[in-house]
Amino acid sequence: MRMGIISTHNLMKKLLIILIALIILFIGQKPLLIQAQTNQRVLFISSYSESFATVPEQIAGIHQALDPHNILLDIEYMDTKRFDTQENIDNFFTALRYKLDNLQPYDAIIVGDDRALDFAMAYQKELFDELPIVFLGINDVNRAEEAACNPYMTGIVESVPIKENIELALKFNSNVQRVVGLVEGSITGRGEKDQFYGAVGFYPSLRFEDISISEHTTEEMADILQEIQDDTIILFLGSMYKDQAGLDLTIDEAAAFISANTQVPVYRATSGGVGQGFLGGVQVSYRETGKRAGGMVFQLLQGTPVQDLPMMNESPYYTIFDYQMVQHFDIPESLLPHDALLLNKKSSYFEQNMKLLLGVFAALFIMLIISTLMGMDSLKHRTMQRKLRESNEELSATYEELAATEEELRHQYRLIEENVRRIELLNQKYEHAINSTNSVVWELNLSNRSIYFSRNFENWLSRPFPWHEPVDQLMDKYLNEKIVQLLNEEIAAYLNGEKSEIKVEFPVKSSAKPSRWIKAQGKAIRGSSEEEIFLYGIMTDVTDQKLQEEYIDHLAHYDYLTNLPNRISFMEKLQEEIEKALPLYILLMDIDNFKEINDTLGHVWGDKVLKAVAQKLLDHACPNMFISRFGGDEFLILMTDRDSCDIEECIKQIRIMFSQPISIERNEFTLKFSMGITRYPEDSTDIDQLIMNADTALYQVKRSGKNHHLLYNKEMQQELRNKAVTEGIIRKAVQEDGFYLVYQPQVNVKTGEIESFEALVRLKHHPISPDVFIRIAEESDLIYQIGRVVTKEAIRQAAAWRDKGYPRKSISINFSSKQIRDRDYLQFLVDTLAEYEMDPQCLEIEITESILLEETHLTLELLEKIKELGIKIALDDFGTGFSSLNYLTYIPVDKVKLDKSLCDKFLSPDNIKVIESIISLAHSLNLVITAEGIEEQWQYEQLKLSGCNSIQGYLFSKPLVAEEAEKIYEKNFLDSF
Repeated sequence: MRMGIISTHNLMKKLLIILIALIILFIGQKPLLIQAQTNQRVLFISSYSESFATVPEQIAGIHQALDPHNILLDIEYMDTKRFDTQENIDNFFTALRYKLDNLQPYDAIIVGDDRALDFAMAYQKELFDELPIVFLGINDVNRAEEAACNPYMTGIVESVPIKENIELALKFNSNVQRVVGLVEGSITGRGEKDQFYGAVGFYPSLRFEDISISEHTTEEMADILQEIQDDTIILFLGSMYKDQAGLDLTIDEAAAFISANTQVPVYRATSGGVGQGFLGGVQVSYRETGKRAGGMVFQLLQGTPVQDLPMMNESPYYTIFDYQMVQHFDIPESLLPHDALLLNKKSSYFEQNMKLLLGVFAALFIMLIISTLMGMDSLKHRTMQRKLRESNEELSATYEELAATEEELRHQYRLIEENVRRIELLNQKYEHAINSTNSVVWELNLSNRSIYFSRNFENWLSRPFPWHEPVDQLMDKYLNEKIVQLLNEEIAAYLNGEKSEIKVEFPVKSSAKPSRWIKAQGKAIRGSSEEEIFLYGIMTDVTDQKLQEEYIDHLAHYDYLTNLPNRISFMEKLQEEIEKALPLYILLMDIDNFKEINDTLGHVWGDKVLKAVAQKLLDHACPNMFISRFGGDEFLILMTDRDSCDIEECIKQIRIMFSQPISIERNEFTLKFSMGITRYPEDSTDIDQLIMNADTALYQVKRSGKNHHLLYNKEMQQELRNKAVTEGIIRKAVQEDGFYLVYQPQVNVKTGEIESFEALVRLKHHPISPDVFIRIAEESDLIYQIGRVVTKEAIRQAAAWRDKGYPRKSISINFSSKQIRDRDYLQFLVDTLAEYEMDPQCLEIEITESILLEETHLTLELLEKIKELGIKIALDDFGTGFSSLNYLTYIPVDKVKLDKSLCDKFLSPDNIKVIESIISLAHSLNLVITAEGIEEQWQYEQLKLSGCNSIQGYLFSKPLVAEEAEKIYEKNFLDSF
């Protein structure tokens, strides 16, 4: 009977434990996942940086899909929101290729957003050959469909919920007449704009308009937004906010700015801005998109062919609102979708803790049931105990005595078993720790100099270990003298209290290569007597760590491409040599026109050429030359021991070295070099200044024609400073209306009347020659802005003379060869003519033959388009080049302007036939001839007899400001002869 009671009591205890466990599980414990072991690796390439709002959500979703299968995910960021340049793409390509070459291969690639997809498509063959690629977040649907046709690509298009948000807005406001989309000019923005206008067909009664943030300043946008009435739905579709002036705002900053300048709610179809001013709406779920993309990758890794996973054209959505904005615009909460997330809404205590309170109430209810059952069991138990006491008092006493003895014996037996198990477990842990960490246990008795090692120590050595030899003999056998001294000093420092433990790393003599490195750690304990002291600890094999440190140090000091010392190594070497206070040369060497190799053959061939150049320099270098790669196509050479090596002779050897073409994979490259040289200590004793001196000398070589060398002098530095000052003046003039035009008339030879004017640009507040500031502007690309300033001012002046009633006379403007790279100039020209309502025939553009040396195909195409507008083209400075006559046969010019130098040389009676031949040739090609720089009347008479059409020069007038030009506008200059 007693045993039955005990069994019932134990049953109740077990029931209680089970119920408590159920409560814990009910409150919220998550089931553990048993992860499968795998070696599969996936690379995610994001178009943006990790700080961009959508990227962490995408990554979290991908992890949700891949982590349960123990698939490793690596992440690379292109950061194209901040650096949307080809240089950034090139740098990212170089870095990624290096990583892919030196890491374990990936099994699949995920690319996030449009820029990453473009990158993957451009470099698929070079970086991801035959790897499955899954894309997500693609706004450019056409680009996504093109990618999906690739046998290795599939993914998910980011379908912006335009229609869904319009439906919400119509639900909240039935008076809507139009829909305005705020868009921006990035590739993502263009895709979202296309999707915005894709919804037009669903709402024929609504007007669809877009406002481009990229085409307005922030101030203009504020004015536009403030004029929008409450009959309008505003959708903010941008993934960034960068205005026309280049101001960059985050999405949250943009939300605050837009909401502060609008009287209507702003809906957001993608991530960001809700809670900072936007009302919200139906949004793309980037976490779910990432999860779906990860799921597609998992299917591909399981063997599903890419063709069996078609591209998904719909994105997952969810609905979110800023509750404060809902209240601000008096939107009834009953109209909100029931599953919408509400930000900034304060919840009651019960709502915040509903889950916890329900768990507590459930626990209390279960405890009440348990208490009732236990009370009933206790009542039954007491009744049975009373009956047992009445009938079994003597038996109980005896039984209790025996039970106590038995229990004591069992307890002692359990203790013995537990201690045995602990000892076994400790031994197992010890063996596992030693073997898994590749460690050795050691113990040194300082009294008798005997040492003990665990048996696995012999595995580190290439020969049998003498276990019983004293420690000093062992150290002499396996360590060199310096290491022995280091160990003894470390032990002494520890025993003297200078260190808290022994910690030292040292190499061990071994036939293996490389040498094995050991890290020893330990402390002291006292033995059975006061004099006996033991040192004990562990030793760990850190050879791999040492090799890794050496590899990292090599990467830090050597160029990864050429294996030459890099800039850091060069600076350290230079500092070391300067400390010797001996003379030396520094030579900065640059490959001429290296950009052409990269542009025509690609960066892969450019890298091969750089490696070949580096190897040739190393193979033929003088003993006193330290060669390094400075960056790009530049090499720095340090030359010491100047007394034994002439700099000119060394440069001559380098020229001879590269006089023959370099052959690379059956391709030959003929290379030329420009070199800048500086001396220590003559030019400077400062390291940074010496490098700047060499760079300054190299710059002068580049300016003066390349393929030679110059020794630095202080005048070069002053010239650079003057150039910088002039460049600053030009830049300020561009920003602050610091230019004006003067006009020099072109006079008809027969009638004496002005046919046209040439507009020449001048600085308002600085007496700097146009020859000087135009050249510097061309070098710094400021010529683009100056060209537009001159174009607009010339057209404005022509319009002003028209409005004053003057007869139309064309104005010619000069077009620099550098302006051919101003891709939007033609549109600017068209817009400016339209702004002033001017006939294109009022304008003439003067070019020089040097413009045809810059991108010939694009140049001719631009000139043809200018001609199609009705603008005339003149070839200026004719006769100063080498192929002018040839150019006349194919460039679309209307006029030829004979250069002053040509007139000065060939207008004499002995040489007049040359001028007459040129004029006759031009007339045979239906070209008009104008002679420039005419200052004498006899020159005019001779040109008139030779058939020249018009004359420009100081004979008639110097260049005049517009007011002075008006005074001679209708003058006949022949009246004064």
